[in-house]
Amino acid sequence: MLRPRISLRLMQSDELVDDPSPDACVEVTLSPLRPAGDPDSAVFAEPLRITPADLLRLHMESDLALGEIRAEAHRADIAWQRRLGRWYEEGRAAVEAGEPEVTLLRRVLDGLRRQVLTPV
Repeated sequence: MLRPRISLRLMQSDELVDDPSPDACVEVTLSPLRPAGDPDSAVFAEPLRITPADLLRLHMESDLALGEIRAEAHRADIAWQRRLGRWYEEGRAAVEAGEPEVTLLRRVLDGLRRQVLTPV
């Protein structure tokens, strides 16, 4: 089961009393990070407070960034398919071009076999 890696919480008004920045009322918490060297330990990040407008901006910018990543991956896939198609065509042309040589060699071998089988 997938657990959310980022959780959002709208802070209650009583939590924001006497707060120097009450407009930063959205608390962003990251799930524990596991260092590669020690899988049993966990590092906890401090919760981050942002404004709802910052949250919306973060959402929009991350959406744009993911869209650009998807588009770039799609372009790379298309380029790979084209390259693969060219390699296929080049290989096919090379094999087809090699057929006359194979036919010629087959005839030479058949001629040599006939010479060996029929005494002169």
